[in-house]
Amino acid sequence: MTEQEKLIGVHPKAPNIFGLWWNCADLPTTERKKHRQLTEYTAHRDDAINQLAHWIVEYHITDFNLKLLERRKAILDKHDLGQYVDKHCLLPKSDITQKGNIGEIILIEYLKSTRGFTPYIHKLHYNPNTEQSMKGDDVLMFNPKDINNELIYGECKFRSTPTKKVVDEIVDNLEGQNKLPISLNFVANRVYEAGDKLLAEQIFELQQKIYDGDVLVTNAGFLISKYSNRADSGTSAVVENNLDTSNPRLVMISLGIKDPNEFVIKAFQKAEEILKAK
Repeated sequence: MTEQEKLIGVHPKAPNIFGLWWNCADLPTTERKKHRQLTEYTAHRDDAINQLAHWIVEYHITDFNLKLLERRKAILDKHDLGQYVDKHCLLPKSDITQKGNIGEIILIEYLKSTRGFTPYIHKLHYNPNTEQSMKGDDVLMFNPKDINNELIYGECKFRSTPTKKVVDEIVDNLEGQNKLPISLNFVANRVYEAGDKLLAEQIFELQQKIYDGDVLVTNAGFLISKYSNRADSGTSAVVENNLDTSNPRLVMISLGIKDPNEFVIKAFQKAEEILKAK
């Protein structure tokens, strides 16, 4: 078992979408570097876009909104339904927000597959402005078998071109006190509102246990950017050449894909089609 597998789990195999879409390599580790390299199989890019589009809808749209939308679908023609969806701003149009949100969604779903952890809530359901990135932890996931054993706190970045600066930003946000989550109280309140008072109390109490060192925190940094075969460029190379951390429980995940901007555009377009389908 690699050091990366010990912390973020074993990369899934097909037919899991991540097994189909990505090739995985856990690169040699040092005391200050643990890097999982992911690159795409372009033959399964459309499969990934279709799956991600459904996740985009799931993560952004509440059950309340979906039920209202279903009722409108029954009475509106395709043109009016499209206008209805657009006017209610159910999905972000800002490319910056789209890119940030897509990173969070992908990392959460990936860690679900590799570790079986859960976020318990869809954070984006509570964003009062869909056009802006939501404050708080990018990724915060719990072990459903024992939430007092370990949690995963992750930081996601999307860049058209990878740089040392963005690698440093991710690492800085996952070192020292920054490696600890800040939104446990937010999650606890949302879980309480959903009716699970016992779980909400357990999540609330985690903050003290984490600061006392009684709960393990595993950190996952995630950078999505462009793929390149060159040894000095491309997401994997930039991460591998610049990753340096004092956090022994930090794994940096690099995902290099062809034309990442186009990928995001197509995924959100597909999500819009799902919402507007009759």
